[in-house]
Amino acid sequence: MKLETPPGTRDFLPEEMIGRQETIEKIRSVFEVYGFSPSETPAFEYAELLEGKYGEEEKLIYKFEDMGGRKLALRYDLTVPLVRLFGSNALTTPFKRYCIARVWRFDRPQKGRYREFWQCDVDIVGSKSMMADAEVVACAIDALEAVGLKEFKFKINNRKLLDAIMKKVGIPEGKELEAFRALDKLEKFGVDQVRKEFKERGIDAKKGAELLEFLKLGDLGEIEKNIGGNEGINELREILDYLKAVGKDKRVLVDLSMARGLDYYTGPIFEVEEGSYGSIAGGGRYDNLIKRITGKDAPATGISLGIERILEVLKEKGVIKDRKTLAQVYVLCVDDESKKEALQIVDKLRTAGIPTETDVVGRNFSNQLKYVDKQGVKRVIIVGQKDLKEGKVTIKNMESGEQKMASLKDVVGAIK
Repeated sequence: MKLETPPGTRDFLPEEMIGRQETIEKIRSVFEVYGFSPSETPAFEYAELLEGKYGEEEKLIYKFEDMGGRKLALRYDLTVPLVRLFGSNALTTPFKRYCIARVWRFDRPQKGRYREFWQCDVDIVGSKSMMADAEVVACAIDALEAVGLKEFKFKINNRKLLDAIMKKVGIPEGKELEAFRALDKLEKFGVDQVRKEFKERGIDAKKGAELLEFLKLGDLGEIEKNIGGNEGINELREILDYLKAVGKDKRVLVDLSMARGLDYYTGPIFEVEEGSYGSIAGGGRYDNLIKRITGKDAPATGISLGIERILEVLKEKGVIKDRKTLAQVYVLCVDDESKKEALQIVDKLRTAGIPTETDVVGRNFSNQLKYVDKQGVKRVIIVGQKDLKEGKVTIKNMESGEQKMASLKDVVGAIK
């Protein structure tokens, strides 16, 4: 029997899990400050719900048949399950929800990319207003800043604007999605690969070259001069105006080359990059997806933060460091006679909300100190009969080596 995880999956030991949980909690806290409420869906859905929603990415869906013969699939993202959730419940709109959960994709495992990973999503269902898109963008900016990211690039574009540009350069009707999928590879693989993709997808080389030139335009006014008035331009301006009102417009830039490969986007689209690490978040408006699946006409917008890539960036930048334990204090008992008093101290500290650990194995003094050092606990309370007779304990700072005496009655205050 192999004692290893399947390809693209992994275990999380405490030293990694602690920083991971703390990062997720910071994101969750921002989501809730913005008024998003939590929701959850099953890890697997009926396969037909997921099929036909992800274009070329559909081949990455994990599909299986259960013992009852039902065709099921592990969720590929958190968006399509949200659509089913909304369609099968009578929910008040706007429905503002967040979901932090695992998803699965049969992708090629590589650095920062796994077959099982977590996403942190916020979505607003039931609003056509660009204020909803601006709120999603602002929330994502605050969440990324809250975890310690400062240098990310938040790119926005609009599928309606891309459609207009494609018509302008003569991309044939019906080939727009193919062009979107090719453009989605621009940032990652470069211009030559996109040209190759154009050719493979039956897009004329000259028209493809014109499209690439057009996408170099960065100013909305300049774009408008070339294609005329456009709903996509107006929507982008509106989003930027709302973001300016809350001081977040400087965080955002319009990037016409950003296309997002998924088929269901209909308007504003978003992507966040952090230097050489690539994309750490993405999303957009999907006004037709809910009606297409459920029959309910409900516009929606949202964004997904990729926690695996975010954690990779934070670790390499030294923002989060490995920790083996959450314990802030270790109560070290010197002798058997002091065990009850030691446990009473442990209980006081825990009641005060201070994460505390003590020996449960029966180690001697020296081995307890070695354990504390390996675990990285910063403070030790040494409890022994000699000090207890005077109503005191010894507190040792494991980082500096400094020791001080503290009153047994005020041990909690001495630690705080």
